[in-house]
Amino acid sequence: MKQTILDYLNDNFPDLWSDINIRFELGEPHPNGSDERIEQVNKRATTIFEEVLLKANDSIFLYIKDWNPKEDIMFGNTTPDYIYKLLEGKPFEEEILYDLDEDEDDEGNKIQVRREYLVRILSGYVTTFPYKKILEGISHYEQGREPSIGQSIYFINKEKQIIFHMYDDRGCIIYAKSKEYLRKPYTEYNDWIVDYWREYFDRLFEDV
Repeated sequence: MKQTILDYLNDNFPDLWSDINIRFELGEPHPNGSDERIEQVNKRATTIFEEVLLKANDSIFLYIKDWNPKEDIMFGNTTPDYIYKLLEGKPFEEEILYDLDEDEDDEGNKIQVRREYLVRILSGYVTTFPYKKILEGISHYEQGREPSIGQSIYFINKEKQIIFHMYDDRGCIIYAKSKEYLRKPYTEYNDWIVDYWREYFDRLFEDV
């Protein structure tokens, strides 16, 4: 399973990315830390997730990118095991991968730094995953609430060739190989699209 999904991502979504994507605003205009923000984030994230992944109850892969706690500099993952408690009893496979980041040495010279991370991969039907709790945990992370999920979580559907990724309370992205499964969310939740990228998405879907 592990190598199958890693090969699939490398061939179809290198660096977990696709130029065909939609980015939705989740938290604005509500202030950080407010109950209103968290409530809106969870409602929007769940609505979009269920629209693109839940209805057919497809088999999906869950890809968890887990950094070394020492690398989690900005906020600190106060409940690092929460995601695994939610997935307790589900078998997963692991792989250690790495990113190359640019940094500076003591003399101010630019250098590349290798940052290792652990990937855990699970598979199953959408309804077997506690996705609402997972999305809620992600929404809590930068808002100082617990329990929170600091790991990067990607829901991957090979049949539809889409990836759903909620990065934090600010927003979520759907990546795709084609526009087929993005047309409906683009149309129905158009008001939620991030304005900064709206021109790009409008051009992408100008034939809708």
